[in-house]
Amino acid sequence: MSNSVCIRLNEIHIESILNDHDTFLFDCDGVLWCSPNILPGAIELLNCLTKLGKRVFFVTNNSLKTQRGFSQWLNEIGYQAKPEQIICTAWITAQYLKSINFKGHCYCIGMQSMVEELGREGFHISDGIGPDPVPPEADWIETNTIKFDDNINCVISAFDIHINYLKIIKAATYLSRPNVLFLATNDDVTTPQTDIAILPGEGTILASIVAASGRSPTILGKPRAPMFESIRLAFPDVKPNRTIMVGDRLETDILFGNRQGLTSLLVFSGATSEKKLDTIKQAVGKNTADKDLLPKFCIKDVNHLLQLIQSREKTYS
Repeated sequence: MSNSVCIRLNEIHIESILNDHDTFLFDCDGVLWCSPNILPGAIELLNCLTKLGKRVFFVTNNSLKTQRGFSQWLNEIGYQAKPEQIICTAWITAQYLKSINFKGHCYCIGMQSMVEELGREGFHISDGIGPDPVPPEADWIETNTIKFDDNINCVISAFDIHINYLKIIKAATYLSRPNVLFLATNDDVTTPQTDIAILPGEGTILASIVAASGRSPTILGKPRAPMFESIRLAFPDVKPNRTIMVGDRLETDILFGNRQGLTSLLVFSGATSEKKLDTIKQAVGKNTADKDLLPKFCIKDVNHLLQLIQSREKTYS
């Protein structure tokens, strides 16, 4: 393939897309669904690729579901997924700790999925999951009333709807110990939006911990390398030059794909509009934006990708 970028994917390219790629990585929200609605053609595309012998993975910065929970939900909506096809940040966190031979106890700002995935690999979360309430009548927190665990040697920041001031105090205090490891599932500032609200993401939680502690975390999710390194470790036969990343966010999905040596395919069904892509292209031309933000290919949505594949299959039938 050429070194051109932002190529509008059409019937001319679909042959090489299928012949040159064995593995398809899909971001989820904005690509396969816009919560809670499954996007047209999404399940059909997944089944079509599987029928063609392609390996499919779901690569998401979402830490709210476990591999098993995510795969069970996919099975319910019509795609028979195995847990190992789910590359979620709860699983990535457990795999990263396993890869560095971590021993000890974790303080985790996050949800129950983190407990389950880390527990499956034998890691113990001592505190941080679920509500850690401050009495409603309190106007200050006396630090001598806070219970700290001397055994904590890792702080993990993930998405947490129960985040509050007390949790940030605990995380920052643990991180004042130089030997305490600091991990974060991702630094996404927002999660996929609704029509009526802006939804802050894990990055907003992480920013407060970083500001209070003065520590910088190892970030595990897209666009960072640990996400793909964990895939390669679990599936050594996955080759970067024969893998395609399908996503809707330039700063996570496309940047991740390009930096890991994958083919990148942007869909316009989620966070990135054609207008936004044009703006980034202009900025790259002026050297004011990273060229790795630009996808190799782009297409309207996964339904159009499905139609291209189906048309190609009819030609060969």
